[in-house]
Amino acid sequence: MKIYSHNIVRLFVAFMLVIPASCSLQDTNVNPNASTEVSVSAVLTGAEVALGFNLGVNAGLIANIYIQQASGANGDAASFDNYASSIQYFDQTWRGFYGDVLDELKIVKTAAAQKKLPYYSGIARVLSVYTYGTLTDLFGDIPYRESLYGNNITNPAYDKQEDIYKSLQEQLDSALIELSLPANSNQGALPATDDVIYGGNTERWKSLAYTLKARYAIHLTKIKGTEAAQQVLAALYDGTRYRGIADNSADALVVFGSSATNANPFYQQNTNRPGWIGLGASFVNLLNGNEVTDVPTKPEGLLVDPRRAYFATPSPVGSNTYRGSAPGVPGAFSVIGSYYGTATSPVVISSFAEAKFLEAEARWRINPADPLVKTSFEAAIRASFQRVVSNNADPYATPEKQLAYITAKTTLSGVATSDLSTIITQKYIALFLQPEAWADYRRTGYPALPLAKNATSVANPNGQIPRRIPYPQNEQALNKNTPAGSGYQTPALWWDK
Repeated sequence: MKIYSHNIVRLFVAFMLVIPASCSLQDTNVNPNASTEVSVSAVLTGAEVALGFNLGVNAGLIANIYIQQASGANGDAASFDNYASSIQYFDQTWRGFYGDVLDELKIVKTAAAQKKLPYYSGIARVLSVYTYGTLTDLFGDIPYRESLYGNNITNPAYDKQEDIYKSLQEQLDSALIELSLPANSNQGALPATDDVIYGGNTERWKSLAYTLKARYAIHLTKIKGTEAAQQVLAALYDGTRYRGIADNSADALVVFGSSATNANPFYQQNTNRPGWIGLGASFVNLLNGNEVTDVPTKPEGLLVDPRRAYFATPSPVGSNTYRGSAPGVPGAFSVIGSYYGTATSPVVISSFAEAKFLEAEARWRINPADPLVKTSFEAAIRASFQRVVSNNADPYATPEKQLAYITAKTTLSGVATSDLSTIITQKYIALFLQPEAWADYRRTGYPALPLAKNATSVANPNGQIPRRIPYPQNEQALNKNTPAGSGYQTPALWWDK
């Protein structure tokens, strides 16, 4: 499958690199010898837009097909639905994040360090953490310390994911220091409209950094248990002062334009490859108020999700019914709806809803009887409703229906497996089309998705839902340090063992 490549105008900058090798994870990608003749402003804009696009099609659609939110319904996309795609299809994922995003952010960080622009440096550092975090959560061990050196290091070493995770937290701490400096510490213009995510608002960048610290902490629940949960709360709270993303207005979004060259990636995908990407039956079943394992044709239940008409389109068109594709079975029914599927729809980097789900799970892991579990859980779902639902006249999304849904879906039983499933399943719905939902599935097993049909291959011998992506064909061919034998299940990611 060729997932539709973007036509966004890249901002190329003539830039000579003379970079000494670095042995410090903390100093990764800082080049003191690079030219300062760089428009930091223009490069930052290009990197942010490229991140949004690659996050959408080169991570989001792939990950969310695996966990049955989306479906490789027809065409070459069907190979993703049963994990039979050639490893060459992951070349664009690798190249998109390393070349289109991280290379550009490296330019920003280097020039910002030389020009003494700590706000630009802090922003680029947060985005670099996010990008490396996305890559390592897709592939496991990846080039990190020796990445982005071009012809100076043509066979970069692979760093262990455990070491990368430690560095991601350190880099976020460094970014928080930079973003907390007074404005007059910047010896030049401050980020403003060139920052298409937050408009130069450093307080919001700091809230994103703390939320990402919490995200990467929660990933470690399989190996650190309660300690990981405590680290989540330590990131989100300074004592009693909350410092994560605090409301929907502070959500980190990349919003696209209405023209064909800068439209939302999901919209471009459906426009240029109509019918290739549908919605998965497991996800649509939940929107219909049913169970993930129900047949796709089961009539809607009593408690339809108020977001259904925004996340999905009716099938057949013009009806009031919604249907997803059974995993591994080609056929497009409902597709991505208006909230994410229009030209100007956003791609979500992180959100208030995610921050509150992180808090709810962390508090539950520490003390299931903590009343703040329910408080934060309810806040997470309510934030998602407020973000997505725009028509309260929708009979399924009236304030009364929203309240009834929240009341029913946040009721915890006191049974550990059931309660974790309840929390993660609601997060799975709220984080629609965000690859973070795949990380949640791998570390918790929820929602308990059915296996796809015809999903057995050499790279996936037991037909299980993928837990990683094989290393791309070009990387295997060109980098002698690429670990051998990667598939959809092994070698296991460090935090997924």
